[in-house]
Amino acid sequence: MDNKYRITKHQNELAVRITGNSQADLFVNSGLALFDVMADVDKIEVKERLPLEVEGADRDELIVNWLRELLYLYQGGGYLLKEFKITEVKDTIVKAEVCGEKSDPDRHEIKQEIATVAEHKSRMQKTGNQWVAQVIFEL
Repeated sequence: MDNKYRITKHQNELAVRITGNSQADLFVNSGLALFDVMADVDKIEVKERLPLEVEGADRDELIVNWLRELLYLYQGGGYLLKEFKITEVKDTIVKAEVCGEKSDPDRHEIKQEIATVAEHKSRMQKTGNQWVAQVIFEL
């Protein structure tokens, strides 16, 4: 996972800078960053595949809503995810298949609980030939 994301901790927030070679790549890397912060993704097995469709008013809202939806799958359904297959992405919608398994306390240690993904200061943009997102995980 070299250089796909960088974390800066500030009080009860983690500022995460995520990069990708394409917009789809950025969504994959943001999902990996979220679950890598929470748990050891190497211990997550692909046992279930879930379709996911997320919308946003613009790019900034879309990346926040995507991460909030992934977080909800963990908080509401107990899912730990490790694979993110993006099937369609535009500025206001992302469609994907997300893969992982239900959390098993015997095998999965939760390193860091994340309360939510903050909308303030979160953004996504294309810089040159790279996509970059800055998101805030509230702890």
